[in-house]
Amino acid sequence: MDNGEPRNARPERLRDQRGFRRWRRTRPFWGGLFTALAGLQIFGTTQMSLAGLTLQTGTTGFLSWLIPTILVTCGLLMWFKPPHRVLYAVVAAVTALFSLIGVNLGGFFVGLLLGLVGSALGFAWTPDTPPSAAPASEPAGEPGVRDETADEASGPDETTGDRTARPGTPEDGPGPDQPTAGTGADLTAPDAAPSTGSRPSSTN
Repeated sequence: MDNGEPRNARPERLRDQRGFRRWRRTRPFWGGLFTALAGLQIFGTTQMSLAGLTLQTGTTGFLSWLIPTILVTCGLLMWFKPPHRVLYAVVAAVTALFSLIGVNLGGFFVGLLLGLVGSALGFAWTPDTPPSAAPASEPAGEPGVRDETADEASGPDETTGDRTARPGTPEDGPGPDQPTAGTGADLTAPDAAPSTGSRPSSTN
């Protein structure tokens, strides 16, 4: 059933909601809101009376206008100037504490609590930092660092080529035509001249 609303009304509403959520997440929204509400609540207590009793302090009620104005201004600046939120939060906290003795006991303690909570939230808020994107490809190589894959591919071929090209080198061991140390000793032992002590004595 058509309730009379245009078809594109719902997509526009969703778009507005998403835009507001995105705007809210990029600033201390709740801190600014509570701080501004504290100023409005304190100002409201100055315009009302409790059983005919009105409490206002300061020079002709000057603080009843100054303190709420400072709190509302700090709350709005937290929204529109997020980089300076720490300064505004400190000013709001000091102003809320001063309202305890300045205007109706800090709005009968309600405005005082709202101001302290709002300034604390604004001070503690930090912007969301997106995770750093991973590099698309690893670096090809750094100077002075050998490529292990290249060593594995070329290492065995180089060593095999050295051994086959120079079979008689000392580091590769004796060649096929060179006798080993033990074999050479065995071959030369029978040909060795007998010692003088083993010669037969000559007869005169």
